[in-house]
Amino acid sequence: MGKIRVGVIGAGTIAEIGHLPYYQQHPDVELVSVVDMNLERARSIANKFGASSAYQTAEEMFENEDIDAVSICTSNVSHIPLAQLAITNGVDVLIEKPIGISYADAQALAKKVAKNNRICMVGMTHRFRNEAIAAKRFIDNGDVGDVYYVKAKILRRRGTPTGWFTDKSIAGGGPLMDIGVHVLDLAWWLVGKPNPETVTGHLVKGIGKYNTEMFSTWNSSQPENRENQIFDVEDFGTALIRFDNGIVLHLEVSWAINGAQDEGLKVEVFGTKGGISLEPLVYYTEMNNIFLESKLAIEKNNPMESEMNHFIESVQTRNQPLIDANDGAKIIGMLEGIYLSSDFKKEINIRKDIFKLNTDLQMDL
Repeated sequence: MGKIRVGVIGAGTIAEIGHLPYYQQHPDVELVSVVDMNLERARSIANKFGASSAYQTAEEMFENEDIDAVSICTSNVSHIPLAQLAITNGVDVLIEKPIGISYADAQALAKKVAKNNRICMVGMTHRFRNEAIAAKRFIDNGDVGDVYYVKAKILRRRGTPTGWFTDKSIAGGGPLMDIGVHVLDLAWWLVGKPNPETVTGHLVKGIGKYNTEMFSTWNSSQPENRENQIFDVEDFGTALIRFDNGIVLHLEVSWAINGAQDEGLKVEVFGTKGGISLEPLVYYTEMNNIFLESKLAIEKNNPMESEMNHFIESVQTRNQPLIDANDGAKIIGMLEGIYLSSDFKKEINIRKDIFKLNTDLQMDL
């Protein structure tokens, strides 16, 4: 097999720092094209990373270039339509998180992926961290015993991003869809991806727009996407998810909160024989009737690079990736349940109300 010919759709920050550099340096990749609505930026980014062409639309790229795989690095609402287009053109797909903003649409995409024998991976980067891989090994080997409770959180006290992230019609939600998707996915994967049954969620816009000084925040690389002109999403969310194997997961996420800043994503797993936490990476148990707290000596890796390499390997070997479209859809289903629970102020039965067979989907698969 020759080099994998790759295109990148969306020339924003995540493409520039998280996808393009690793495609450029991968020995088995030929970076063919960059697509962006801002054609001038697409050309600039294509030139920076050595891509041979630039286009304003994905349709133009597929019409004019021989592409094997694409990264989709656009706004959340456009992820699934672009993935559908790529698969229709016989192209494998890496979708930046989340897979989309609708469980039904994500499930339909997963069905199309399977029918067309394509690779579809979702960019859940934290699964590729050495710390996460080490923690999962302890859990899978039975060192924590039977897991019964998981705490997962990422709390920024002033970290609301600018631009379309605060527009529900484009983003699908606030921090739950932005950073909460990462922490939920990591916690769910660590404990074996159990089937969710019910969820209770509580979402609020507690701080909203703020003028806090001396705090850095994420700014888009696109000048036209640096104002929060629409702010109709939550900036704090919490949820309790019950799974069919008895595990309960407590989730907390915020862009802005009047409290302590958490340094990074935190997950704590509690079991009958022990417990393990991420950030810090510590294993807890009892030995010789003495409580033991052990720090795991793990060298940090570059999880984004590992993620991109895994995608290329999946394309080459035709083996399904670590995070496929089905996983991406199930995460969106849980998030959808949280939003519904908060809206209706009641517990939602995920299996009954969200995770049901959509046999009536009228889509050309």
